[in-house]
Amino acid sequence: MVGPNGSGKSTLLRMITGYLWPTRGTVEVLGHHLGEYPVAELRRSVGVVEALSVYPFDETLTAEQAVCTGFFGKLTLAYDRPTSRQMARANRLLAALRLAPLHRQRLVTLSTGEKMRVLIGRALVQQPRLLLFDEPTAGLDLPARETFLATLQQLRATPAAPAWVMITHHLEEIPPSTTQVLLLGRRGTVEASGSPGQVLTDQLLSKAFQWPIGVQEKGGRYFAHARRPPCLELLPSRKPY
Repeated sequence: MVGPNGSGKSTLLRMITGYLWPTRGTVEVLGHHLGEYPVAELRRSVGVVEALSVYPFDETLTAEQAVCTGFFGKLTLAYDRPTSRQMARANRLLAALRLAPLHRQRLVTLSTGEKMRVLIGRALVQQPRLLLFDEPTAGLDLPARETFLATLQQLRATPAAPAWVMITHHLEEIPPSTTQVLLLGRRGTVEASGSPGQVLTDQLLSKAFQWPIGVQEKGGRYFAHARRPPCLELLPSRKPY
């Protein structure tokens, strides 16, 4: 999902998880209408990975324990004790995410990229049918971002991979395996939807962002650059004395 700030991308994700409700119309998630199906049950089928700033984890947690919090929908294990089976699943996920050597390391000591991969594991422990990513690469440097995106590609290739929705401001973060792109405009309007090749064009992105944008595709990934509009003048011209 792509669009300018304020277009409603995060709001749409919060509706999918049942934390916000539409003032009109209906929302259908995984074949169920919100309001006609228990929200708690629905949330067990939806995993969410957001920016680290919204996860104030207990600072004593290890990576292994942080993944296990996903079984209980909490950010601490102060009142819950994972079973041996749950711990085993958490460690299998950490191994798949190439974090096995760090499973006993405290979460606060991990790098930002490693923490984000822990959050993927946390979202996957309940085996969700749908996985939501809200700007998951925000704050990551280039190597960490590419590692994170490679992890998503690897996840996509597994037989039991859930469907996922990702919000991003950067076209190069859209994995090549992406099949559908939703482009929102500044007022929350749907400017286009379809395959990446159909949606990620100069014309459509320029219209959605109200700014001249050029797009290039290379190796299945897309790259955008903003062009300077001809009328833009940041500083008034100064007359020579």
